[in-house]
Amino acid sequence: MKFFMTDIHGEYQGMELLLKHAEVDFEADQLVFGGDMIDRGEHSGSVIKRIKELADTYPNVQAVIGNHEEMLRDYYRSGDKLWLSHGGRATLKDFEKTFSKAEMDEHIEWIIRLPLVYADEEYVYTHAGLNPHEPLDQQSRDILWMSEYDFYNTPLTKLLGLTHNKPVIYGHTPVERIYFDGARLNCDMGSHTYPIERGLGLVNLTEMIYWVYKPSSKKIEQRKVTRI
Repeated sequence: MKFFMTDIHGEYQGMELLLKHAEVDFEADQLVFGGDMIDRGEHSGSVIKRIKELADTYPNVQAVIGNHEEMLRDYYRSGDKLWLSHGGRATLKDFEKTFSKAEMDEHIEWIIRLPLVYADEEYVYTHAGLNPHEPLDQQSRDILWMSEYDFYNTPLTKLLGLTHNKPVIYGHTPVERIYFDGARLNCDMGSHTYPIERGLGLVNLTEMIYWVYKPSSKKIEQRKVTRI
């Protein structure tokens, strides 16, 4: 089975409940995290600790960088303080509670080194989309901030030509339902996006179903990916 989860935003409890509910087998199944693991929610440290632990232990677990991790990267590499006003202050405090100094340095370095794009034999995974005018292995970091409107304006044939006919699995822009047009599948269910209470999603790409965890009710709902 192939699974994808993106835009967790510090929702540790929801992440763990979804992985357990879907009975993800880390040794046999593939699991990709699509970035924006941190900020907004209260447990960014626990989320990062768990995902790094999984990625270090199981070769089938991968993660790509999101724009929130990119802001963290800019903060530590160049002193850019944009991250602090987008959840970074609270995340730093949580990191300090979760990690020792050495552990914190290790986990931040892991975050900084996350790739922009990951691909397997079937799909391409990225945080917010791809630039159709750049080769897949030369994508600029601007793709971490691209709008879904711009991404959906890319003709299907051009996008699939770029990816060698592999659909792009991504997040970044919250959606109410997950749709698949043959080339794009946005999986961001809007964890910790306000004022509308949304949820955290886990997608089974093999069976094209997904589960949504609602923090207020602590319930999980199963849905089918809609093909358009």
